[in-house]
Amino acid sequence: MDPAAIEKLAMPVTYARHLTRLFDPDALFEGTGIRIADLDDPNLRITVRQAIHYIQNALSLAKHPDWYLEWVGNLSDHFHGAVSLALTSAPSLGDVIDAFTRYFPSRIPYMHMESRQEDGKLLVELVPLIELGEATPLLVETPLLILMHHLETVYNVNIGEATLELRYPPTPYAENYPQHFRCELLFDAPRNALNIPLGWRSLSNLGFNESSWAHAVSQCEATLGSSRERDTFGEVRELLCRAFEKSDRDRPLPTLSGIAGSLHITRRTLIRRLRRLGITYQQIMDDFLLARAQEMLANDSLKVKEVAAALGFDNPANFGKAFKRWSGMSPGTYRKGRVLVSRD
Repeated sequence: MDPAAIEKLAMPVTYARHLTRLFDPDALFEGTGIRIADLDDPNLRITVRQAIHYIQNALSLAKHPDWYLEWVGNLSDHFHGAVSLALTSAPSLGDVIDAFTRYFPSRIPYMHMESRQEDGKLLVELVPLIELGEATPLLVETPLLILMHHLETVYNVNIGEATLELRYPPTPYAENYPQHFRCELLFDAPRNALNIPLGWRSLSNLGFNESSWAHAVSQCEATLGSSRERDTFGEVRELLCRAFEKSDRDRPLPTLSGIAGSLHITRRTLIRRLRRLGITYQQIMDDFLLARAQEMLANDSLKVKEVAAALGFDNPANFGKAFKRWSGMSPGTYRKGRVLVSRD
């Protein structure tokens, strides 16, 4: 599955219907091939390419660039099909995170989601599978806001204890973020991720209904598009995370053959599956090492040479060259340029 194939994947037209309340439908769907009359069809599905196109149209039509932040807050909790039912009927907050990362990508197939425990936190990460261009903030922040709103309303958590990481520079309207996210927010971060206290995972849903939960999961599973390629992509990233859980300077970097062996598949099968997503193992590794490097560089007590050694580089100069190739800047420049937006 390459990027062109991802753009052809089908997704619900629900969000497009809702946007016709904000924008002139003719202008919103110009060039998309979506006919306004077709929106009355409850079973209508559109492609990712069509969705990205109407979102770009919306960005050009909007009077204010941050319009979507308020728009997301107006979406109903029951607006996301069977996924909504799964989230509201889940036994615990941990089950909500698991259901969200597993099932929500079926509504936005251009996004991979995963969750894991890291440094005493529960991390929910979003990884775009195609280049999203100017629509990146909208398409990354919207699902994160949906999840945060659900955690606040159903579990009554203090979202101020969370931290949001965004893997792009501050937007021109970054000063407006605190009123929508209400937690600390870091731009130019190693990833797009919501970090919440690990203890939240065990919080119970007082409205839990076993039959509703079972029905919701069965509905979500029935509509879940099977994709070995996407599953493999997530498994590779998980194995890399495990490999770097322990601080070991003598740890060899995981190889393609080693990862394939852990997945009980051949090298050729792993290469083929990743190629269908338009990516290579080396690209995944580089992206992972960049993210780890950025995390460690955020700790001012660590010297650059210590970061280099922890990531398997014998020579700090080689690490500097690699980091500049990955990010376009030196480790020192990155360390100076991180931007934190406080909720206060």
